[in-house]
Amino acid sequence: MSVQDSLETVNWDVSEEAHITVDNERCESCEDKPCLHLCPAECFDYQEDQQGGIYFAYEPCVECGACMVFCANDPEKGAVSWSKSEGGKGVEFDFG
Repeated sequence: MSVQDSLETVNWDVSEEAHITVDNERCESCEDKPCLHLCPAECFDYQEDQQGGIYFAYEPCVECGACMVFCANDPEKGAVSWSKSEGGKGVEFDFG
C-alpha cells in the first residue's frame, strides 16, 4: 500500500487553526524550496500568486516533522514555525 493510500484511510479531526505557519517573506530568498519535494503529505505547493511562491495547507499534515528538518532549523531560511495543536495535542519535537 502506498503512503497516499494509507493516509486516505485515516479519519482526520482537523482544527480550524493551523499548528504550522510559514513565513512567506523568508521563502522568497529560498532558491531550492525543498518543502515542495520533501513533505510526505504534500502540504506545500508552488503558486506564483503567493508571496514567496509557497502555499501551505495544514489540513493534510501528518506532523512528521520533515519541514522542521529541512526548513525551520536552517538559520538562513527558517520559514516554518510550529505551535501546539488545539487542546495541547500533537507532536512535539526536541532538537536539543
